[in-house]
Amino acid sequence: MLRRLCGWAAVVFLLACGPGIRSKEKVQEAILNRLQTKTGLDLNSLDVTTTAVTFDRNMAYATVSIHPKADPSLQSMIMKYTLEDRDGKWVVTNVADSQGHGMAGHSSASSDQNLPPGHPPIGGIQDTPPPAGSTGRKP
Repeated sequence: MLRRLCGWAAVVFLLACGPGIRSKEKVQEAILNRLQTKTGLDLNSLDVTTTAVTFDRNMAYATVSIHPKADPSLQSMIMKYTLEDRDGKWVVTNVADSQGHGMAGHSSASSDQNLPPGHPPIGGIQDTPPPAGSTGRKP
């Protein structure tokens, strides 16, 4: 009898908690927060819609459509967001365009690993001098 009562209590508890952090709404909230704090975009003039979300362990992967409200003739910009669950909140760890290209100023610190050899780090000053005989100018 006690076992059955505990089982029902667990089911009621899980139903009351709902999906928790693993919801499209929580992911959208984190993305909007990121856009508001890290960009100069006027979110009041944009439609920002999370069109798809998938979850894998403590990660979420979202596809977001961004479209100006004032001009329906313009095509939406499609962005891909990677988020990580950190202490019960989604945190954006990477932003890329629809082809998977990272966005300067938005991607994680590991994005410098994907640059061509000799390319200065994004967001930082190159620590090593240019190769000998280089003028630093394009030919």
